[in-house]
Amino acid sequence: MLAGMLPAQERVTAASLPSKFTIQAQTACETEMLREIGAREVFSGKGYEVLTEVARAYGRAIPHIYVFPKSLNIAYIAASAAVDGRGKIVVGQQAIKMFDAFSLKGFLGHEMAHLVSDSAAQGCNDYILRNPQMEADADALAARTLGTGPLRAFLQRVLALTQGQNWDAKHRLEALQ
Repeated sequence: MLAGMLPAQERVTAASLPSKFTIQAQTACETEMLREIGAREVFSGKGYEVLTEVARAYGRAIPHIYVFPKSLNIAYIAASAAVDGRGKIVVGQQAIKMFDAFSLKGFLGHEMAHLVSDSAAQGCNDYILRNPQMEADADALAARTLGTGPLRAFLQRVLALTQGQNWDAKHRLEALQ
């Protein structure tokens, strides 16, 4: 549980070829991915309200927020801001239920940091690997933008939900101290 948080990462392709990014390909990929996971866009509720607050703090338009069933994960879709300037964040329904508004602000703030830092060098079709430095950079930007409180609350909640067994959350929380 939460061991596989879906963060933004480093692009890897089969033959190390550069991503052939086009708006049409990106849009088609996003549509298919969202359909496959059963995600639906929301325009109200706790997740939307918290994301609205986070977007204001970043001085950005509110990203599209999609909720998908039976998951605690949250992720941004790489290069999605290149489509319409807003980007997309996908939130597991369980994350909205199990995180209070303050810790959800830290979780969404972290993903928003990825979104605003995204250069569109990687797209929806690219195979991605977790990059700890990119995660640390996103945490640092979220902490500078929102303060450390929400990010700490998010990471502490992850540790509580995993009974202290999430090394990544533990390490990231220590780095915030």
